[in-house]
Amino acid sequence: MSESLRYKIVLWVVWVQIALLPIWLCMGCLIAHNQSWRWGLDTWVFIVGFLLGLVALPLGSGLDKPQFFKWWLRINFCFTLILALPVLFVCSESLPTTVAEDDEYIVYSDNGFFANRSAYLARKSGLLAETIFDLWPYEGGQLKSGDYRFDKERGVFYGSKIYRIRQNGSRMWVIPLNRENYTRNEDYVYHLIDSLYYAHGEWIDNDDATFILPESFTRIDYTHGNVKITDSISCDIDNAFTDSIAIYFNYPSSNKIRLPKDSVSNLSPTGVHNLIKQLKGGKR
Repeated sequence: MSESLRYKIVLWVVWVQIALLPIWLCMGCLIAHNQSWRWGLDTWVFIVGFLLGLVALPLGSGLDKPQFFKWWLRINFCFTLILALPVLFVCSESLPTTVAEDDEYIVYSDNGFFANRSAYLARKSGLLAETIFDLWPYEGGQLKSGDYRFDKERGVFYGSKIYRIRQNGSRMWVIPLNRENYTRNEDYVYHLIDSLYYAHGEWIDNDDATFILPESFTRIDYTHGNVKITDSISCDIDNAFTDSIAIYFNYPSSNKIRLPKDSVSNLSPTGVHNLIKQLKGGKR
């Protein structure tokens, strides 16, 4: 390889490295908050740009170069070499891992070096993934592809998992993939929600479940024995008292009421759904 050609290649390596920095920044800034790059493309752009700092100096060794260019290559090489291991470790932890996939839908996990591990249900959109639902809390590698089901005909995504790590518990979801199909098959969805709840209900007090009802898409979250309702009203139900149930309203106004336990049939999704109807109707 001629020296002039090698010099041009070194120059291009340096310019590509410089150009990849604004490209990487733009990849993070120009997408919506509910979107992410599939396969961690933004992270790979950063990794390639970072590692080019290790290539330029050896490639340009022995070439006649301007003094400024020589010092640029040396400083860039040293900086990259010193930070290579920690940067590559953090980047590898940030790369998404596909947990389950079905045509246009995907469940992927984010290892999260600086935060708790998370998993997301998303819809594929070219090079992007549009998040439909955050499956937090996510127990790392404990969830497998067999724990999820994509029922595209009925517009339902559901999953359940019983853990026997640290403490017994479960994690369940029944959420819409397609709202129109989800509503059209509401009898099936209600049956599915109740079936999952009663199948794993013994673990509810120890872990978490999220159900979205087909009627008005009310969200019900079970978290360690407490129930949170997100709808046109937002409230938390505390079942810790022996003789009553406390309901804390957060929206549209702050308030607290207590109901006798025998006035609420049960706190299954169907029971909570009936309670929501009473609260909306002002029967409190």
